[in-house]
Parts: sequence; C-alpha cells; structure tokens
Amino acid sequence: MKKLSAASATVDRTSRNVLLWTFLAGGCILLAMAGPFLAGRIYTFDDLGSFHLPLRAFYARQLAQDQPFDWMPSLYCGFYLTGEGQAGTYHPLHLLMYKYLSLPTALGLEYLLSYPILWAGGWFFLNRRLHDRAAALFGGMIFFAASFNLLHFVHPNAMVIIAHIPWLLWCIDIVLTDCRRRRVLCATWGIALLTGSQVLLGYPQYVWFSLLAEAAYAGFLMYVFRYAPREGCAEGFDCRVCIGCFTSTWPRIVIGLGLGLLLGSVQWIPTLEALGHSARLSADSAFTNYHSLHPLNLLQLVDPYLFRQRVVGRYAHEFGLYLGAVPLLLIVWLGMKRHELGRLKPLAVASALFAALALILALGRYGLVYSLQQYLPVIGRFKDPCRYLVLFQGGMMLLATLGFYLLVRHYREARRPQTPDSLIKILNTLPESVWKRYQPLWLIALLSATIAAVGLIHHGNPLVAAPWIVLVGVSLFFYAAWLITRVAAGNRGALIQLVLFTAADLGLYGLSNSIYGHTATLPAYIASIATPPGSPPERILCCPRSYNDSRLRIGDQIILRGYDRADGYLGLEPKKLLDYRCLSTLRVAGVRWVQKDFTTKDIQGIRWLDKHWGEVPQPLPRVRLVGKTVVS
Repeated sequence: MKKLSAASATVDRTSRNVLLWTFLAGGCILLAMAGPFLAGRIYTFDDLGSFHLPLRAFYARQLAQDQPFDWMPSLYCGFYLTGEGQAGTYHPLHLLMYKYLSLPTALGLEYLLSYPILWAGGWFFLNRRLHDRAAALFGGMIFFAASFNLLHFVHPNAMVIIAHIPWLLWCIDIVLTDCRRRRVLCATWGIALLTGSQVLLGYPQYVWFSLLAEAAYAGFLMYVFRYAPREGCAEGFDCRVCIGCFTSTWPRIVIGLGLGLLLGSVQWIPTLEALGHSARLSADSAFTNYHSLHPLNLLQLVDPYLFRQRVVGRYAHEFGLYLGAVPLLLIVWLGMKRHELGRLKPLAVASALFAALALILALGRYGLVYSLQQYLPVIGRFKDPCRYLVLFQGGMMLLATLGFYLLVRHYREARRPQTPDSLIKILNTLPESVWKRYQPLWLIALLSATIAAVGLIHHGNPLVAAPWIVLVGVSLFFYAAWLITRVAAGNRGALIQLVLFTAADLGLYGLSNSIYGHTATLPAYIASIATPPGSPPERILCCPRSYNDSRLRIGDQIILRGYDRADGYLGLEPKKLLDYRCLSTLRVAGVRWVQKDFTTKDIQGIRWLDKHWGEVPQPLPRVRLVGKTVVS
C-alpha cells in the first residue's frame, strides 16, 4: 500500500510540474507575440501590411459610418470585397471588433486570438484521446507554436481557420465514441457552428485542409472503434441518457457539416460568384503548382538554419518545415518505444500515414500526387501546395505528443523508489546506457552535424548560411538528445528544461521571422508608404501583371494614403477586359500615375518624371459626356 501511495504521489507531482512549466512556457510565447500589440504597435510583415491592413481599414471605416462594405471602390476601379472573402466581413466576431474597437486594437486581437484558441482546442482534443492532461497541454503548445503556425502569422484568416481544427476533431470524437445522448447532440451543433465560422472567414483552401483532417480522423475512429463499446457505457446510464451502443452516429457529422455550410452561405455564395469573374479561372498548371516544396527543404528537419533564407525558395513563411529539435527527437523516441503504446498504437500509425501523405502533397510538382487535385472543381484552382505542411506538421506534432507521453512514463518509472538490487543493476549499466539505450537519438544529432559539415564545406554557396548560424542548428539537436536521455533517467531538472527549451526553440524560430523587426505605429506606417508626386485623391497603376507572372505584385497599402488603384493585390483578382499597357486604356480608367516596372516602362505616351513614377496625360473623369462613340 505504501509503494502504491508513493507511485501515485510521483505521478501527481510529475503532472503538476509538467502542467505548470508548460503553461508558463506557452504563456511566454503568447506574451512575446503580443508584445508589440501591448506597446501600441501594429504588425506589418508581408501580407499584414500590404493586404490585410488596407482592406480592414476600409471595412472598419464603413462599419463606423454605418455604410455598406461589400463593394470597395479604391482597388481595381471597384471590386467585390465580400466575394474576395479574406476580410471575413460577415463573421460575427469581425463585425463586433471592427465596429466597436479602434483599428489597431481590432487588428491585434484578430491576429493574436487564434493562438490561445488553438492551444486550448489542442488540449481538449488530446486530453480526450490520451487521458493525460500533462501530455495534452504539452501537445497543444507544440502545435500552436509549430513553425507553420508562427510563420503564417502573416495570414491571420488562415490561422483562425486552423484554430478551429482541434475543436472540430474533439467534437467528432464525441459524436462517434461517446454514449451520452446530450453530449452527442451538443457536439453535432458544435460541428455546425465551427464549420459555419470557418466558411465565414473566407479562405476556402484552409477550409479544405480542415475537411481533410476531419474526414481522416472520423474514418480512423470508425475503423478502430467499430466493435468497441462507446465511452461511458460502464457508468450504467439508462436508455433515456445513453444513445445506444449500436446506433450509427456518423450521419450526425454530415448533418453538422451541412448546417455549417448553410450558416456560411452568406460568404461562400459570393465567393463562388467572384471566382466566376476572377482571372484565377484561366490559371494554368504552372500557377497551381506555384510554391511547390523543394525536396532540399527536408534538410530543415535536422538543421533549421542551414540555408541563408532558412528555406530553399523565396518565402520562409511558405516553406518553413522545421518541427523543432525536441519534437523530432520525441518522434524518434516514439519509434524506439512503440511496443509500449498499447491502445494508442493505431493512432500513431494513422498519424504517421496522414503526415506522410500531406508531405507528398506539399511537394507539389516534385511529389507527382498533387496534380490529381487539379481535376477537382474549385479545389483544383488552389495554388501553393506547400501549405499542406499544416497537415504534415499537425500529424507530426501528434506523434511528438505520443512520444512525450511515453517519455514521461519512463520518467515516472525512474522516479519511483528503487530496491538496493535494482540500484546496483542501474549503476552497472550506466556507462553503456548513454549510447546503447539512446542510440537513435544520437544518430539524429550526428546526422544534423554531418549535414552541417557539408554545408560548411560549401559555405560560399549563396544558399548556405554563415557557419556560426549553421552550427547553432546542430547544437539544438545535441542538447535536445541529452535532455531526453536525462528525463528518461528521472532527472526532474531535465524535464523542466525540456519543456522550456522546446518553447524557446519554436518561439525564436517563428517569431524572429514573422513578427519582430516588422512592427510600427499605425501613423508611422502610413507615413512611410511611398506615393507619386501628386496629391490624393488620384488613381494610380502599380503593375498590370497577370497570374502567369510568378513575381509578387505590389501591395495595396498605398490606398491608406488616399489614392485609388486601377489594379491591386488580391487572392481572387478580377479578370481584366482591357489592356492596361495601352495609353488610351489608362486614360479611360482615369489613371493619373503609373509606377515604372518592366510591364509599364515601354508604354508610349507616358511622361516619366523619375525612375519610379510616370504621368498619364489628360486622364478622363469617371463621368463624362461624349459626342461620338467608337467600338473597339
């Protein structure tokens, strides 16, 4: 009885330690993310400043004046803002925040709220499946702080949709495995409300990712628990409370999804309409395969700072693959101790297969499978296959959570009181155990060192980072391997260090690229936007590029200075019926200023004032009387 009490005390103390330090570590990441917001600054990196801020500034202004916001006249000589969708204009939370809060406050809350919501959803989902609060909290932390999620801080509408996924998986788990009728009903409505919320956020590509994760998890549960009694049956509920062990509840998931689509119809119907008038319909396979993950990026898994730009490609936030040193080694630990998984083994196998398929899809044209998606209606128009990394990292972080679950079990075993004979046996095997018992962990660290050595040999290559930065990545894996060996041996300090080191590793990798160095006060950011020599309100043309041009178009931030654009930067770019490389078209469109680039420099008749701006002679007013018409 004393041994049992001591073991229980060890388990409780371990759980409390992990919960406390994980909560503190995750809280530090959230606090670091919110630091600029709390200091009164806005986030401006990439799409945050060039796309989301201008659209939301117009949206907030229209709400404050109780004016319609569906049509935005300052881009493309007017375009359908609701149909474009990424402002999520009809989402209840957006309507409340942007109407009653100041623009900087509403922006900061929209960008930041996704992460604690994602962490909480991960905890509920993992705790239901693992029945271990400590491992669930740690798993939720490493998922919300995963490189994809922190790097994609620049895509806030995508991150909010991702934050719904663990909550949806939790609801699906209840619907398919719980025996209590009321819980199943509430979970069904939860699926409907969460799906409707996702659709209202106006980013169909990430709704598609969510549906894939939901379908995969529902299929897994239906297969694994097809002969098992529902959870809670042993508690002896009567028939009025129990839904029935032989009741098939998967149709409730379909009903929930259908109700969610109906709730979101105010968004997806305009989106389909905008798609019909979008240049994306004419996009070819080169466009849909744009941003395929180059296979060399797989080296990031064992050396995150090997490449000068962190990735092979132009954008770190699109191609960031790094899982973290500790999560990767926890997956290795899971492979070493897979025979101890018991009831969780099917979940580990399913997660590994799901992550592998997502990675193949992320490779795009390099993986050969992604091309099959192009035959699907609407879905086939999505670009950036590298974004399947969100599903890859989700599956891998679930595996890392299972590895942490097993590691903590070994830690608890090592902390239990030992008999004299067992202590002598441990001491005798200690010298050889550091290598033999943990050989796969050290092999990953050595692999990281080998790749770094090859990179140092080619340090003159423009792809390879500076030597000291490359070596930082190697040191992470050796330190992580050492920490795991010490935790498995029952070292309490190592367990705390493991949690803190994981948060610091993931937080520094993601936040250093997507947040810090890219903030400003709203007035200062608006004042820094380059403008033509004239004064607003005037219409400009920045770059009449098409979807066949792979370079990023200039952002929309100039409209914050009061100018209009005859073109713009959107996800669903409207089709152009006129050629804006023609002077007469520019005059008819009312364009006064043209930005000089490779598509505009050869337009005849423009008076170039400097290397940046040219003036269009006699632009026509928006409303005019003509005495003669010519059909062209």
